Amino acid sequence: MSSDHDVQLAPPGAGLPKVQGFLLRYLVFPTFCRLTSWEKAGSLFQDEGQKLGALARKLSPEKLQQRVLIQPLWGIEDSSRNWSAEMVLEHLIEVGSRIAIGVVELSHGQEASVEADIVAVKPKGHGERDVLEEYMAFLDQYRRTLAEDVDDRRSTKTLVHPWFGDLTPHHWVCLGAVHQQIHRRQMERIVAGLE
Repeated sequence: MSSDHDVQLAPPGAGLPKVQGFLLRYLVFPTFCRLTSWEKAGSLFQDEGQKLGALARKLSPEKLQQRVLIQPLWGIEDSSRNWSAEMVLEHLIEVGSRIAIGVVELSHGQEASVEADIVAVKPKGHGERDVLEEYMAFLDQYRRTLAEDVDDRRSTKTLVHPWFGDLTPHHWVCLGAVHQQIHRRQMERIVAGLE
């Protein structure tokens, strides 16, 4: 592992390796969605979120902002392998907020006003805000939004994801949980690289 800021990686939006992307889209993710209820996905999202918060709390403000180059990890494209812990949390807030908005709108039979744009959700990591406190508040807001603002959990209205295709609200809630889990593994590697 390295913290080399100038390492050459694939550009944002280059996607996952082809075989990995195929397996995730057509086998792993659909199977997860079939086996995972709305409630179970919501619980996994929160459980992984608490683990992420606990990992980040171990780090000083300086370490929180230090990039660490990690080995390739399933579900993370190459451009995301050289992030700081702060960047992981920033990314999760942005992605999770978009998921919550999209799920609510789709559940009410509306077109989603958000877009699943891989490049647009890449973090900046400027250290200008208390991202850990913001992330913990986001977890609570996400839980309340899905509990209070969603209408039809079984809605067939979809929003496209560039890697997984057309996803219903249930699919998006499952993707949110998987996304948290993937980035918790990334955070573990970042913390290990800093120790």
